[in-house]
Amino acid sequence: MSASEYFKDFFQHENKVYAQILADIAQGIYVSGDRLVTTALAKRYCTSINPIREAIKQLEGEGFVTSQKNSGARVANFSHATMRDVFEILQLLEPYLFEWYIQRYTQDCLLKLNEVLHQMRSLAVDEHMKFRELDTEFHWLMYKHHYNKSAVQLWKKNKLILQALHGNIPISLARREHTIVEHEKILSDIVNKKPQDAVQALQQHINQGRQYWSKVLVQ
Repeated sequence: MSASEYFKDFFQHENKVYAQILADIAQGIYVSGDRLVTTALAKRYCTSINPIREAIKQLEGEGFVTSQKNSGARVANFSHATMRDVFEILQLLEPYLFEWYIQRYTQDCLLKLNEVLHQMRSLAVDEHMKFRELDTEFHWLMYKHHYNKSAVQLWKKNKLILQALHGNIPISLARREHTIVEHEKILSDIVNKKPQDAVQALQQHINQGRQYWSKVLVQ
């Protein structure tokens, strides 16, 4: 799945312009502090000003964008505390979504997860954003069909905050390798019908990500 196909799937139920802006924030095209000029956005997304304003208003309400008098709309400056809070939410939320998945997964989905892992291993060393997209896609494939759409939306929002927070910051080769190994452990435990081990592997994966990015962002 290409990046455009992935984000199309990720935002399939969202307003188009809203989804396009949010995807650009998640991909690091617009990073924390960047000004969002309505006329430029309208030209980029081939639309009029009003849909842009509506999308920015929605993004502001969700905390992705801030607006101040005389400075217009900007991508929010996510703090270290924001990252801490997001990881704590994911630590609580993902096992809930995951436990439902491991009772209902299909062989087709397992094949797709394996394909994502293969793509992650095949990336060039400088494809940091694509690696993060594939990391998110691995989880998205497991959670997107969950019946609790409010929980899925909350997960999506927090994953996107992380991607926006990390922007275009390179990921170390060691962390990339560890991420793939952690994913492989999760998948192996699912295949071998070890649900408790799989949940524990998922929790460790989230915690390892939190520890890594905590160190990177305070340097």
